[in-house]
Formats: sequence, C-alpha cells, structure tokens
Amino acid sequence: MPKPLDLPGLLQQAVSRRQPILADPKTDCCRLVHGSADEVPGLQLDLLGTVLIAQLLEEHLQAGEDAVRAACEQIMADLGATAVYRKTYPRHRSGANTALDAAHSDPRPWIGQPVEAPLTVTEHGLTFLVHPFDGYATGLFLDARANRKRVRQRADGRRVLNLFAYTCGYSVAALAGGCGQIVNVDAARRALLRGRENFAANGLDPDGHKWVAEDVPTYLGRIARRGEQFDLVILDPPSFGRVKGRKRPFRLQDDLPQMLEQVVTCCGPGAIILLSTNHRGSTRRDLQQAAERAGAGRIRVTERPKLPLDFHGDPDYAKSIWLSAD
Repeated sequence: MPKPLDLPGLLQQAVSRRQPILADPKTDCCRLVHGSADEVPGLQLDLLGTVLIAQLLEEHLQAGEDAVRAACEQIMADLGATAVYRKTYPRHRSGANTALDAAHSDPRPWIGQPVEAPLTVTEHGLTFLVHPFDGYATGLFLDARANRKRVRQRADGRRVLNLFAYTCGYSVAALAGGCGQIVNVDAARRALLRGRENFAANGLDPDGHKWVAEDVPTYLGRIARRGEQFDLVILDPPSFGRVKGRKRPFRLQDDLPQMLEQVVTCCGPGAIILLSTNHRGSTRRDLQQAAERAGAGRIRVTERPKLPLDFHGDPDYAKSIWLSAD
C-alpha cells in the first residue's frame, strides 16, 4: 500500500526551496510547487503578488481535494496572501466544459477574499498585469522569468521581433534593456491589447512600436519576401494552436522547421535568436538540430539556459537555446 502523502509538509518544503526568489524585493511572483518535481504529483501552485493560483491536474493528483485545499490555505496564511484561485484540469478534456469555463471565470476565489483584476505583479523590478480568473492562463508565464532577464541584458540598441508575443512580457524586458523598435506579433488581438497595457504599466509608449495581429508563419513569410531585418528575434511558439483563417492547426513539430528558415532570413549578421518551447515531446537537442538545419551553416548555439529555480527537477517542462547568426 503506497505511503500517504504528507501534503502540508511537502508544500512547506517546496516553499522553503523558493526562499531565494521570495526574498527578492523586486520579484513577487513565482511557482511555489511544481508537481512531481516537488513530490506532489498533479499540483502546481503559483504566487502572483498577493494571490495564489492552485492548478489541479486530476489525472495525476494523488491527494484529495479537501487535503489540497487545507494545505493551500495554510500556505496562503504563511505568505500573507489574500486569496487562492483554483484551476482544474479534468482527467478527460475533449469537448466543451461550460461549467468548468464558468468556474475559471468566477471572481470568487476558492479560498480567501476576491481581488480586483487585473492584478499587478513585479518581476526583476518590471510590472506585469495578471488576471487570476480569466481561464487557465493568467497572462504571465513564470517559467520564462530567467529568459526575460536575459533578453533585457542583451537587447540594448537592437531591433526586436517578438513572435507569439502573447502579452508581450519579453518586449517589456527588451525595452527595459534599451532596445530600439519592437514588432509584436500574435494571432490573438486580445493578447496584444494586454501587451499594450503591460507597456503602459511600465511607463512605455505602446504607440512607438508595431502590433501585428496575424498568424505568425504567414507574417514571417511576408517579411522574409520583402527582406526585413531584425537584430533580436524571440521565437517562443505554443505546442498547438488553432488560428482563424488557417487551413490546419498550428503544430510545433510540423511548423517549426519552416518558421526557423524564415527567421534566419530576417536576421542580419550578428543577430541573436531566443528559441524556446514548452512542448514536452521536443528536446533541447531537437531545437538545436532544427535551428542548425534551418541556418545552413549561418546559425550556432551560444547558450543553453537552465530553467529557473522554481521549475528545477522537471527538465522536460520547458527548454530554450540562444542562437547567433554569423
């Protein structure tokens, strides 16, 4: 018979491991518990300022919901947070689930007091707006924290192309690092509108940059044909996505090779590329080989970043490489 989980103790240990992040006065958001990497399968717990987001993956969860709720309530009290919002990933996710969609859009939290949305959080001194009760995503991917910091360090004076820009966290970091113009591209207009809000929250003028609501491969094909050039390209695509007007869904493994060829065409000598994915079926070696084939001798790998501290122990969760165009 398997030994029962000491859920409160495991969560306390996980939070203790994040103390270097929690002690940073310029960052108030991180992943506190990362599933099996913290010996708590099926539970991910994120801190967003004063709010916790509990993600329950029913297929892997080994603790009962009452036990998870009690343990999360204790962590909330220990950290001085005000609310816990729950995101449930059901065992079977095919088809629509209107009840679950409604629950994920409910401003009433699972535990604690309701908060106003958007909520302001800080990361390395930058401001981001997050939405605790707007579906599964909150508006900020925490695993990209170290990559955003590296973009900030490398962006000075560069013209930046941010593909699959989402809410433009990378773009905010690039501007903080002194880059020139940024072109933000994402098929979702709503995401780009939130990107503009993130610019404004940091005192940045959104109208001084370009905002393109378009399918990324289509956009890349057009600018490649007209010879447009960039000094820094951020390519962080989803694993899968449906885009209105596109004949077939976007699939990373199918579409990445051609996208990389188009990206290389848009890079002048000395340009740098951040290539990142959260597709568990793709390894860092897969990314490197795809980039080298697309570059035909022009592209070399310069950095292989590790995941941030709060995601350690799960190397398949996300992986990144930095590339340089010769």
